[in-house]
Amino acid sequence: MTITTALQNTDDLKKNWSEVQIKLKEIYGLDVYKSWIQNVEAKEIKHNSLTLVVKTRFVRDWIVSHYADKILDFFQKLDKSVTRIQFEIHESFYNQKNNQTNIVDFATGSQIADSKDAGYATNRLDHRLTFSNFVVGESNQLAFSAAKRVSETLGHYNPLFIYGSVGLGKTHILNAIGNELKKTDKKIIYLSAERFMYQFVKSIKNKDTQKFKDVFRNVDVLILDDIQFISGKEVTQEEFFYTFNSLIENQSQVIISCDRSPNDLDRIQDRIKSRLSGGLVVDIQPPDIALRLQILKNRCKTEETYFGKEVLVNDEILVFIANEFKSSIRDMLGVLNRIIASSRIQNKVPTLQDAKLILKDLLNNMQSVITIEDIQKLVVNYYNLPMSDFLSSRRSRHIARPRQVAMYLSKKLTTKSLPDIGRKFTGRDHTTVIHAIKKVEELMAADKKFEYEVQDISNKILKSN
Repeated sequence: MTITTALQNTDDLKKNWSEVQIKLKEIYGLDVYKSWIQNVEAKEIKHNSLTLVVKTRFVRDWIVSHYADKILDFFQKLDKSVTRIQFEIHESFYNQKNNQTNIVDFATGSQIADSKDAGYATNRLDHRLTFSNFVVGESNQLAFSAAKRVSETLGHYNPLFIYGSVGLGKTHILNAIGNELKKTDKKIIYLSAERFMYQFVKSIKNKDTQKFKDVFRNVDVLILDDIQFISGKEVTQEEFFYTFNSLIENQSQVIISCDRSPNDLDRIQDRIKSRLSGGLVVDIQPPDIALRLQILKNRCKTEETYFGKEVLVNDEILVFIANEFKSSIRDMLGVLNRIIASSRIQNKVPTLQDAKLILKDLLNNMQSVITIEDIQKLVVNYYNLPMSDFLSSRRSRHIARPRQVAMYLSKKLTTKSLPDIGRKFTGRDHTTVIHAIKKVEELMAADKKFEYEVQDISNKILKSN
């Protein structure tokens, strides 16, 4: 490509992005434009992907949630080669030592990766998640103390296995350990189990498994998030087992998080479960009202520090949020972010009634939310099956058919994606869910008695909720 062509492409990109910004201003108004769109820059188009640069993760998350569909739609009308959007974050107010850039791929959801992730060993730590800003309470005290001890004395608990439900702070603790250890000369790898599996499969395809082994088996600390995602992946489990053994033998520290205890992991080799249970296993429980309220207040202070603007949310609203959103800290903070953003756009202090209006869709959903766990419990009761058999890998018809019914109803009665449904059924692949849905639909069309059975279960789920 000549210099002239490159300049022309850059000019075309700026021109197209300017037109998109104008369109967005016309649709959403001046306030929204100034708050969220005006300072976004178009960086490049590469491999059919438009890269936009924003200042903070908060801005990125808000744009992805509210405007990304429109941005992509408008831009494609000007440049049909663009099929997805990704965001780079340049957080100038964090005074980073290495000035990392983070990317979110809009086409695949919210999976975050480092743009400089050229090799296996690139750390993917969020420098904002530290021990100092982790709010400690009775529900997470043991996990916090164990994590602190490990960061101070490697090998004290090895492996350290932290488990708990989604959104309770496991990832925060793992990042806090990593950020503390980065101050030393230790070689650290932090990544998700999904990323570990991806890198391993990639090394097989590239016929470069020795490099993979050299990288992962020669670190001082391996921090692996969400180990449950290797469930049912026999080849990956095999490699993980030998990697784990090698690290322990070399007296390297292994730290792992999961959504359940080692003994409750299904479709994971028994020898791996035994190894995972061999160190310290600690859990994180849902926070009580006092801890939830303290977390919300701390987040308000953090927002004021980072953005230099007062958070216009009073204690009455914070208490309301803490009482209504109990299951996930992540969801609760997302609710707070929504209210803060609304108050800044409107430049007013919201009342409790304002907050309820802002959260109307979430509050309505909460009143009638159906979870996959609810469906699983009712289905096993209906067919009089033990939950352990129902979630096992057994394929006997009297077990497989109820499992397929539960998958079908999970798709019908919840908003969960196929991969999410598969994960709730002990890490099954989304193609298994698709097969189950098609099979149930075929049987319902051919067998009126079975159709009535499925409908009866569906009605019971709706009534029980």
